[in-house]
Amino acid sequence: MMTAISALHNISRSVGCAMMMKADSTLLVLLIGGELTVHFIVKIVRGDFLFFVPIEGFVGYLASFVWHLATKVIADFRSVGPANNNAKHVFVMK
Repeated sequence: MMTAISALHNISRSVGCAMMMKADSTLLVLLIGGELTVHFIVKIVRGDFLFFVPIEGFVGYLASFVWHLATKVIADFRSVGPANNNAKHVFVMK
């Protein structure tokens, strides 16, 4: 049942993005950018933005940004997300 729900969610998200891209690509960029912005704000407010690898300084923040961006996009479009935590490292799951 969960596999069917996950598949339907992915299909609806992909079709929705394709339809929005066809109608107005700027709106799609704003939607995905807004969603990612909220995701990063929540990460920063919760205090779990920094990457689990002990890297400090600008490189640490850059690595954390790339890691969270990649896992968010993969989790949203491949149904590998918070439901089964396959997109997260063991030290990230709190």
